[in-house]
Amino acid sequence: MLRFLPPAGTPFDSRLLATAFKSLFTAQKSACSLASFAAHVRVRHAFGVSSGRCALWVLLRTLHELLPERSVVVLPAYTCFSVPASVVRAGLKFRLVEINSENLDFDYPQLERSLGNDVLCVISSNLFGIVNDMCRLQGLARTCGAFVIDDAAQSFGAVRHGRMSGTFGDVGFYSLGRGKPLAGEGGIIVTASDQLAGAIQNELARLPVASRKDDVLLFSRLAASMLFLNPQLYWIANSLPFLKLGVTEFAPSFPVGGITHLAPAILTPLLQSTPRINQIRLRNASFLLQALKGNSMFRALRPDPDCQPSYLRLPVVAASSAVRNHVLREFHRAGIGATPFYPSAICDIEGIQRYTVGTHLHHLSAENLSQRLLTLPVHPLVQKRDLELMAEILDSSQGNKGPCRSLVTVNELQGARKAFRTSCRLVGFL
Repeated sequence: MLRFLPPAGTPFDSRLLATAFKSLFTAQKSACSLASFAAHVRVRHAFGVSSGRCALWVLLRTLHELLPERSVVVLPAYTCFSVPASVVRAGLKFRLVEINSENLDFDYPQLERSLGNDVLCVISSNLFGIVNDMCRLQGLARTCGAFVIDDAAQSFGAVRHGRMSGTFGDVGFYSLGRGKPLAGEGGIIVTASDQLAGAIQNELARLPVASRKDDVLLFSRLAASMLFLNPQLYWIANSLPFLKLGVTEFAPSFPVGGITHLAPAILTPLLQSTPRINQIRLRNASFLLQALKGNSMFRALRPDPDCQPSYLRLPVVAASSAVRNHVLREFHRAGIGATPFYPSAICDIEGIQRYTVGTHLHHLSAENLSQRLLTLPVHPLVQKRDLELMAEILDSSQGNKGPCRSLVTVNELQGARKAFRTSCRLVGFL
C-alpha cells in the first residue's frame, strides 16, 4: 500500500470532529472559548481572527495607530514569508536583521544597531518551536520605545524563562492553520495590556464577520484533514497542486476577517491534547537528535538551555546544499515528507527591496542557512520504523553509501499520482 509521511501535522480524532459538527448547530459564543484560551496561556485578553497572517496584520495596524510617527518593523532575515507580507499589507516598511544560525534567534549586536526612533516594533520568530531570548529582545526594544510582537505561530506549547511562547512582549499571536501546533483554522491574538486590548478590539470591529457558510466550509476542511493526514492517504492530497502543500509564497494580498464560530469551539479539546502531542514530538525529536551525534554531514540546531522547545518539525542543517538536496531525494524515495522549508532568506524574495529600509539588505548567515536547512517530521503519526529509516538515511549520507531501502519507490509513487490525477479529471475534479 502506498504510504507517504506528512512533513508536519496535528492529528485529531473523531471526537473532535463530532464537537465541531455539534457546534454547527449550537449557539456557543466564541468569546467563552477565547477567554478559556487566555486563561490557559495566562494572559488577560484573547481575540480571534481568520488566520495567523490576519492576526499579525491587525496587530501592526493597531500599533501604528498608537505610534503613527513610526513606520519601520524589524524582522529576522530568515522567517516565514507571511511575516513580511503582513508588514507590507499594513502599509509599513521593514528592516532585516541577521540571525544566529545555531538557534535561529536574532544576531543581537546587529539587532541593537538596527533599533532607532523610526522603529514601531520588533517581531520574534520562534521557528519550529524554538523560542527566542524574549527577555533580551524586550530589553533592547524598550531602549528605543518600540513594541515587541511575540510570533508564536509555530511554537504553541514551547516555554522559555518559565513562560509560554506567545505571552512575551506587548502582544503575541498564534496560528491555527494547516500544519501548526493547534490544528484548525484561524489566528489568536493575546495581550496582558488592557490599553492594547481596547485598541485591538477597535481594529477588529472593522473586519468582515465570518458567515455560516464559512463554518460549513471549515468543517469540510477539518474532515478532509483528518482523512488525508493519514500517511496511507496523504500522497493523494500531496498530488493536488491547488492545495499548495509545502508551497511558500510572498503574497501581501491575503484575505482578512473575523474568526469563524466553529474555530474557537474546538479549542478546548485541542488544548487538552496538546501536552500529549508535544511530548510525542519531543520524544521523536530526541531519537533523531541522538542519531545525529557524530554525523559529519548534518548538525542539529541548539536551543538555549532555558528554552523548552515544542519542535513542530525538527530542523537540521546540512554541510552543503548538495548534501541537503541529496538526502531530501532519499527521504522522498522512502515516503518521508522531509522538506527544505522556506525557499530563501527574506532578502532573496524577488522584488522585496522596495519594501525595506536601510542599505544593508543581504544577510549571509540567513542566506546560507536557507540553502542548507531541512526539516524532519516528528509529529504523532511518525512511527518507530520511520524514525529508524530517517536515522539510516542520515547516516548513509555521510559516506554517500547509495540509496537506502524505501517504503515506496519513486516510480510507484509517480505512477499512482498520475493515475489519481487522471481519475480526478475524468470525474471533473480538475
